Amino acid sequence: MAKTSSFTLSTAAGVWLATTLMTATPSWQSPAPQAPGKTAEDPAATLFVRLCSDCHESTRVTALRRTRPDWEDVINKMIEKGATGSEKELEAVFDYLVRSYGKVFINTAKADEIAAVLSLSPKDAEAIVAFRTANGKFADFDAVRKVPNIDVKKLDEHKDAVAF
Repeated sequence: MAKTSSFTLSTAAGVWLATTLMTATPSWQSPAPQAPGKTAEDPAATLFVRLCSDCHESTRVTALRRTRPDWEDVINKMIEKGATGSEKELEAVFDYLVRSYGKVFINTAKADEIAAVLSLSPKDAEAIVAFRTANGKFADFDAVRKVPNIDVKKLDEHKDAVAF
């Protein structure tokens, strides 16, 4: 229960920060550009634009990829600044930002974070962690591509989200 309250507060604060980092934009602003493999029909993308674009330009907040903890900080700071939205809506925006504009440090991330940011199956993410554990840190993206039995096509679609 304390984790949920902490997450909600953290999420709210992050939303607040992102709001303060953005310049004011009209509410008719179009959604942020979609990351590769993401559909414009994603309801979370629409929710993100609705909750965030009244105070700032959504493309400015998504211009840089961020790690899961960084996005959580952004959401929490935005909440502190007065961003509105239910806990469920703010969590959906957080998940959308991690999924679409996340960054993962492949040499230190846990499997669940790799799966979320790179849109890989849990099995593929676990294979990456197991390979890293057995063989050491990845030197570059090509080394990650050599992990046996993973969806390399999906991995390639999220190449820009991988950091070392």
